[in-house]
Amino acid sequence: MNSKKFLIVWTVVCGLAAGLQAQTAAAPASQAEASVQAVGFADPLIPQLFAFDKESQIFAGINSVENAVDLIVYDGAAMAFRERFVADVVGGRHDVEKIYRPQSVAVYDGHVVILATQRDSCYLAVLNLQGEEVQRFYFAGNAFAFSYDPEAKELYIAGENALGYDVTVLDAAGGLDHLVFHPDLNFHYLKPKKAEEMQKNDPNGVALMLIAISVVFCGLVLLYVAFKFLGKGIMAINHRRAVRAEHKATGGDKAEIKASIPKGEDLSGDVYAAIAAAIYMYQSELHDEENTILTIEKVSRTYSPWSSKLYGMNPYFQIKNGK
Repeated sequence: MNSKKFLIVWTVVCGLAAGLQAQTAAAPASQAEASVQAVGFADPLIPQLFAFDKESQIFAGINSVENAVDLIVYDGAAMAFRERFVADVVGGRHDVEKIYRPQSVAVYDGHVVILATQRDSCYLAVLNLQGEEVQRFYFAGNAFAFSYDPEAKELYIAGENALGYDVTVLDAAGGLDHLVFHPDLNFHYLKPKKAEEMQKNDPNGVALMLIAISVVFCGLVLLYVAFKFLGKGIMAINHRRAVRAEHKATGGDKAEIKASIPKGEDLSGDVYAAIAAAIYMYQSELHDEENTILTIEKVSRTYSPWSSKLYGMNPYFQIKNGK
């Protein structure tokens, strides 16, 4: 290949690469625009630890060590600390589950919005760019993220916990410093408990009563059957052992010995009572006769003056009395 053909091929390859690069660079932008058009706003419902406002050049970041949100000003050449908003006091407290902790921060329309939550409650604080609090809004539930739609003038708050999730919408038509809460725009889902589901399906408790009686009755029947067959098995084993022992001792016919030895089923209650009485008398005779004479030995103790009151008296009184 001569230099002229190589130059033409190289020009075509570079042109294709440049076009492909421009197409790939424009694709994310078009996808982002499509997602914004579909959702209506570009701010997703995810927690944000840091936020930056281009117009005021202010950084807002969550300081987890101090349980606060710090505002930092950037003037193009350096950064300076402006203000600190403490979400809740932590020092000296033992009710850890009731401490509000910052979860997300954002900057909207010249205001810093902070979401802080505890175990079963949360609040939304709105600050101006100077770090001064202008409004605080409390509501029940558990939330960790929020988003703002500037066209609809609505603030969306959402969160999830082990028992369910919460979704709240605040009206910001009067501005972020005049938020309005509507009860019909608050949805709180709580996973129903087993007892609540059973109460809903069986309000009178008839099904629960029948199930409990059936379980107890079936358990008693199973115990009766188990003990009955277990007793028969033990009696059969003992009968075979008795036949084997008699055959070994006398050398007689096993059939005759087996017929002569009564089975456990053929024995009456009197026979069992006699056997029990014989066992009791046999065990009573095994005890030795014990001597009931008690011997009391007197122990002599030597004199010890450690507790004598004489040695605890003041020597002055002893000298006065001539002792």
